[in-house]
Formats: sequence, structure tokens, C-alpha cells
Amino acid sequence: MSDEVAMVDVDGCPGDDPSARQRRRAEAIRRLPGAYSLALRLRDAGLTDELIAECLAMQPQALDPLLHVAEAKLATMLGSEQDE
Repeated sequence: MSDEVAMVDVDGCPGDDPSARQRRRAEAIRRLPGAYSLALRLRDAGLTDELIAECLAMQPQALDPLLHVAEAKLATMLGSEQDE
């Protein structure tokens, strides 16, 4: 049995560099349509949901569904990049 341990990140890619993963995520967020991109960037910056909704000129109760769609689109983009 080998003493080597495989490096596996949260995305399940062996040996994936965290900074490279962050760069891929940031680039993918920039390629999202405007409201999705902005919502994710504001959330990543630590803004509250109320402030994000205000910045997007939307009702606060509409933010959660928008973020879910944004995350789904982001996951699809990042997943298709891994398949290449």
C-alpha cells in the first residue's frame, strides 16, 4: 500500500490548485448575464441580501431564486469546462 495521498478538492478534481479554481470561478462569474454576475460578485464581497437586492433594484424576496439560478448557471459553466 502506498503512503501517497491524493489531493482532492471540493470539486473532486485531483490536485487542483485552489488559486486556479478561484480564477476559473471568477472568470465564469464574469461571463454570466449581468444580474446573475453582479449578484454573485456582491455576495462574494460580503454584502447582505438586503443590500444586494437594493443594488439590483429588486424586491428582497426575489433575490434567493435569482441566486439559485445564478449558482446553477455557474455550476453548469464550470462543469462544462472540466469536461473539456
